[in-house]
Amino acid sequence: MQDQNNSQESNRIGVGIFIVIVIILLILAGAAGVYYASLKQEKPKDLSDTTVKSFDLMEESKMVHRTVDDVLLMKRENWQLRDTGRRQHKDLLEVSGADVVWTDREVAVGVPVTTELEGASRWVQEHLRTTDVKTIREEKSKWHGMEAWRLDVGIAVKSGKDNERNFTTDTIFFFHHGNLTNRDRDIPRISKEERRNDEKSRNNDDRSRNDDRSRTDEGKR
Repeated sequence: MQDQNNSQESNRIGVGIFIVIVIILLILAGAAGVYYASLKQEKPKDLSDTTVKSFDLMEESKMVHRTVDDVLLMKRENWQLRDTGRRQHKDLLEVSGADVVWTDREVAVGVPVTTELEGASRWVQEHLRTTDVKTIREEKSKWHGMEAWRLDVGIAVKSGKDNERNFTTDTIFFFHHGNLTNRDRDIPRISKEERRNDEKSRNNDDRSRNDDRSRTDEGKR
């Protein structure tokens, strides 16, 4: 009888030890998962870091391409989309001498003749506002000889304490496509006053960019 009690007690102790070991292993596995996940999350790139010889923005470029596609495809019943394919770019940073690699592409978007081209651009920008895609610039343009509206979007990368540098990944041309008849009821119409304000804002942005370039050139001299 004593031997049977001892055997049951040993079994209980064995089961208890097994449970403790399983719990410890689960805790260790969870900690390891958190650790490896933190390793996969890269630190934000800073183009002013002179210890880095090359900045690879290929994954960020793909993210922008996918995000832009997702937004444009929301209008696939009304718009006609044409993607010219992706090209790889390589640039040399003047300050650090590091290489920057990214991809860009051109997207042509045919919209109904009843749709304002700038309004279509605004609609896209509004749907990109909650994403990591950066609106870089927009302006009147031409696409294959037709009146068009050009929208450049891409990546904003940190470059020093309070600065960033933009890389265009997607150049979107909006133009009127005569064969499209579905009316875009959610595309905003732009008043003359809004158009003037937008143009004034773009001109100020252009002057600001030119001033920045001038200061950079003077610094080099």
